[in-house]
Amino acid sequence: MLVIALLTIGCNAPSATTTGQWIGDLRHAAAAERLEIDVDSSGRSARISLAGWQLDKVLASSTPAAADSLAFVFALDKDTVRVRGIAREGAWVGEATRGAEASPFVLRRLHALSDREWGAIIGTYHSDDGRLLGIAPFSEFGARPLVVDYSTGRVGPLYPIAQDRFLVGRSLVTPMFPADTLELTFGPGMEVRGLRFAERDLPPVRAARVATKDEEAEFRNGPVVLRGTLTLPSGPPPYPALVLVHGSNALTRDVFGPWSRFFAGLGFAVLAYDKRGTGHSTGDWKQADFPTLATDVLAGVRFLAARPDIRGDRIGLWGASQAGWIMPLVAAEAPREIAFLVVHAGSGTTVREEGVVYLQHELRFAGLPESSVAIGTRYQMLDDSVTHAGRGWDDLRRYYETHRTEETWLWPPRPADDWFRPYYRMLMDFDPSPSWRRVSCPVLFFYGELDANVPPRESWPPIARALQKGGNRKVTRFLLPSANHMFLEARTGARDEYPGLSRFVPGYFDRMARWLHDEGR
Repeated sequence: MLVIALLTIGCNAPSATTTGQWIGDLRHAAAAERLEIDVDSSGRSARISLAGWQLDKVLASSTPAAADSLAFVFALDKDTVRVRGIAREGAWVGEATRGAEASPFVLRRLHALSDREWGAIIGTYHSDDGRLLGIAPFSEFGARPLVVDYSTGRVGPLYPIAQDRFLVGRSLVTPMFPADTLELTFGPGMEVRGLRFAERDLPPVRAARVATKDEEAEFRNGPVVLRGTLTLPSGPPPYPALVLVHGSNALTRDVFGPWSRFFAGLGFAVLAYDKRGTGHSTGDWKQADFPTLATDVLAGVRFLAARPDIRGDRIGLWGASQAGWIMPLVAAEAPREIAFLVVHAGSGTTVREEGVVYLQHELRFAGLPESSVAIGTRYQMLDDSVTHAGRGWDDLRRYYETHRTEETWLWPPRPADDWFRPYYRMLMDFDPSPSWRRVSCPVLFFYGELDANVPPRESWPPIARALQKGGNRKVTRFLLPSANHMFLEARTGARDEYPGLSRFVPGYFDRMARWLHDEGR
C-alpha cells in the first residue's frame, strides 16, 4: 500500500481548539468504524488511523479550509483521500472520501489527561441507593479506562472532553455515538470525591468515591518474581480476600480491572498480578504448564495469608476461561488454604477437546453451514495430531490447499518451529476431572448461553460428574441467557460482535455479590 502525504501551503493557523487528538465514528453503509486523527501542534499535518482502509497513523497534510473547518489530504495507492469538515466547540463533523467512496464522520476532540490524572479517577464508587460503579482499565479492549455500572451492567470507555467531563462510548469500541456522559466532582485539594453518570433515557446516578487503597505487591514462586496490585477495601481489617487467576495468553493485572473494583466495593481485598513473563513479572508463561501456573496462584494466596490485615481462613479464587483448569489444581493441592472458588466459563474437557468444540461453535455462530463446520473440525483434528505427534504434515497441508479457496476463513498451518506447537503440546491433553474430584470448598460457576469458547453443554457435565463423585455438594451454577464468553450481553456470541457490545448481562454481578456474601465472608 502506497501512502503519500500531499504537502500544501497557505493553510489556516493552528488553534488550541483544533490541534490534538480527535476520535469518533466514520459511517459506512452497513456499520460504524473507529476513526482517529491526531492533529499536530502546528496544524499543518495529522496522523490518521482507520482500520477499514488499512490506515495506521498515516501522515496527512492540511489543505486550505474555512475558518471553522479542518481539512487534510493524502494519497493512498491510486486514490486521493480527503478528510474535511466543520470543527467547532470540540466537535468535528464532516466527510472522508477515497476516490468515489464517501463516508460521513463525527469526531470529538479529547482533553489530554496525564497518567497521574487517570490514576486519580480509577476506583470504586458507591451511590446513596447502594449501587456500585467502577472505573478501571479492561485490557481486553485496549488501555483506555472504562466505567462499569454493576447494577445495570453498562460498560463503556471514557473519552475525556475536559478534566472533569467525559463521554462514555456507546459500545466497547465502535460505535462511539450516541454517547452517555460522566462528570467528576473534586475536593479542595483536587482529589476526586465522586461522579455523576448519566445513561440516555435513565435517571443520572450520583456516587461517592469509596476509600479503597491500591498497593504494589510482590511475591515469589521459586526464581519467578510476580508483581501486581493489592486493592484493599474501606473499613477496618482483617479482610476476606480474592486472588484473581488469569485466562490464556499474555495477560497483565489490567485484564481484571472491572472485577478488582467490584470485589473491593463488596469488602474484599483483591490481588491482581501480572502473569509470569508479562508486565512487571519475570518468568515465561509459554514455558509453564497448568500445574506450574497453579503454584503461582498458590504463592499469591500465601502472600496474602501472611499479612495481618487479611483473613487467612477466607481467601478464595476468581478466574475465567483457562483459569477453570488451573483453580481446581490449587484447591485440590491446598484444601485448607482455599476457602471458595468463583469460576467463569470453566471447561471440564481436555484442552484439545475444548479447542474442537470452540471452533465448531464459533463457525456456527458466524452463520456458516454444517459442511463448513465439518471441514473445520477435520482440519483442527489434523492440526492437533501434527502438534501431538510431530507427524502428518503432508496430510495437513494437502487438506488446507484442498479447502482454502472455498473456505476462506481457514487458517494456514503454523510452521513446525512455531512457538505455539510445543506450548500447546504441553497443555493439550490436560484433564481437570481428577482435580475437581478433590475440590471440597464451595464453588460458584457461571456459564454463558452464547459462549463459543467454552460452550456450557459440553463443558459443564464433566465437572458436575467429578464434583458429584468427590462428594462436593456445595456447588452453585448459573447459565446466563444471551451471555458470551465474557458475560457481555450478545446477540450471536461470535467474535466479530464484541466491539459493538455495551453491557454485561442482567443479574451477573448481583448473583455474584449475593453468593459471596453467603459463602465468601
